[in-house]
Amino acid sequence: MFYVNSASCKMPQMDPFSADIMKFFKRKQFRQCSTDRDLLISEFDADLRQYRIKIDDNAAEQLLKKFGNATLKCKYQVIGRKKKSSFPDKDFSLSSPQPISQSFLVPKTIDFILTQCHAVNGKAQLKLLQKDAFLFVQDRLKKPEDPPPDLESKPNVIILGIDSTSRMNLRRSMPKVHKFLQGSGWFEMQGYNKVGENALPNLLALLTGNAEEKAQLNGQLRRGGFIDKLKYIWQLFKKNGYMTAFGEDGGKISTFNNRNPGFKKQPVDYYLRNFVVALESILKTRREFGNAFCLGRRLGFKYLFDFARQFMQRFQNAAPVFGIFRSSSFTHQDFLGATALDQVLLDSLLLYEKLGFFNSSIVMLLSNHGYRNGVTRQRSKSGYLEERLPVMFMHVPSWFRKRYPQYVASLKVNQNRLSSSFDLYMTLHHLLQLNATSMADFRPKLQASQCKLCQSLFFQLPLDRNCSHAGIREKWCSCEPTETVTNQILIKKVAREVVRHMNEHLRYRNLTKLCQSYTLKKVLYMDRRLALTDDSLEDEQLHTYQITFDTNPSSAHFEATVQWNTEKETLAMNADELSRLESCEKYSKCTKDPMIKKYCICKPVK
Repeated sequence: MFYVNSASCKMPQMDPFSADIMKFFKRKQFRQCSTDRDLLISEFDADLRQYRIKIDDNAAEQLLKKFGNATLKCKYQVIGRKKKSSFPDKDFSLSSPQPISQSFLVPKTIDFILTQCHAVNGKAQLKLLQKDAFLFVQDRLKKPEDPPPDLESKPNVIILGIDSTSRMNLRRSMPKVHKFLQGSGWFEMQGYNKVGENALPNLLALLTGNAEEKAQLNGQLRRGGFIDKLKYIWQLFKKNGYMTAFGEDGGKISTFNNRNPGFKKQPVDYYLRNFVVALESILKTRREFGNAFCLGRRLGFKYLFDFARQFMQRFQNAAPVFGIFRSSSFTHQDFLGATALDQVLLDSLLLYEKLGFFNSSIVMLLSNHGYRNGVTRQRSKSGYLEERLPVMFMHVPSWFRKRYPQYVASLKVNQNRLSSSFDLYMTLHHLLQLNATSMADFRPKLQASQCKLCQSLFFQLPLDRNCSHAGIREKWCSCEPTETVTNQILIKKVAREVVRHMNEHLRYRNLTKLCQSYTLKKVLYMDRRLALTDDSLEDEQLHTYQITFDTNPSSAHFEATVQWNTEKETLAMNADELSRLESCEKYSKCTKDPMIKKYCICKPVK
């Protein structure tokens, strides 16, 4: 059985519930961040088109009982972006406290606030009763009198992201969400293959048409301002009259800020970044699944999906919207984290459906890649495919299906064709020119710069497509079937050469004073990739192997894709493409460079 089955690509279908994975699988329980009642409630006044903060008198009365004649006094501070900071994405501003009245009308200039409610007796503060935070997607349309948008020519575009989630792990961990995604209008791209190692290159491919991996290798992404200079698809949507938003819930592990400085200028109309940074800095956090899970009284994930809800709701029937909302807080570090959030995510999707968002929007629910390290990669051969085959669902509303039956027919076919985030980039371009009849209608400058053969998913992808056609390098390609190598002499020869190349690479990068040299500990397995095309040179002399092995020191786990010349017994490999199959943090603290972290075991400090 195959997800994709053609002469050029045979992507094997894997069992999500195979024994080698299920022996590590255990459902986690969701724990609330807080069980106390809200003292402050945020509401949107539809007549004024403005937010209002109300004090819940009943909740206040219950909390004040133990303080005699005490009264409640609440204040707020505005959370903002510190524009003059060297790195505004890593900072935030906080205003002086201002009082909150019984029914406080929030000025339209305020996006985020931090609140504190105290029991007071006269001027004396007796106790802090509740600390909280609120976000507001304010209506700042310049011309609200304009007629409502024609959604059939400018549909809303919403991208919902779940970090590090494979097609298989979604089925295992989130069966309720998976069942929802089987509903009318949803299409799963079963041949969707990642194009880069971590979140950043995969998201850049989707947003810019270029994974910028050379920039990452050369350290350019760590320079302030580099990220801002790229051309993002949201800029084009903005030029076409869309309101734009971008939000992530993991402050320390967000895509553009994980070991990188992020944006100098706010990139979109509504940007969640500084709010999350402030909350992780100010509020008491609870960590679960390896990351900040609760931000104060509320789930970080809930803030993100409430941001998405408000954004879609605020401009419903008023302006088209383009929004990206990515969650990494519960899936980034732990492949079991998703099990605890199945119902929570489903509740958000059901709410969006109830509010009519899916009727007016093209929605993508996707991940950047599968789980990259830990037990699924170290203990299961299927983990290799899990990493490379992230979840990717697309929803098109009923009116779209009726008006563009030819595009829907293509989506159905493309579900079992090889695709990538470069194709999604072209699909987003297509949504801005829905009258296009073929890729020839797209101007050359709109083409994904790193994949000239990539195309919109609303056009049928070629049956004979291979990974190079989809902008997927051989390292990440899931198209070629493999066979397990059993020749122990050959395995040891290849493995020793791989380790020798790793040590040579440390010398080449001048890292021998910082990082320890490697010795081979053991080979877990080695597979040979079977070429699908009739290439005699590849078959007779050059063999491509995928080798998983442990090294000393520290029993580091690695995976490498290499070429072995059987005649000369020589090896070709790119050490920068090594995969580290466990977290680098414990043994690689001596460097912040994400490329070096992968293959550096730091020397002990003397």
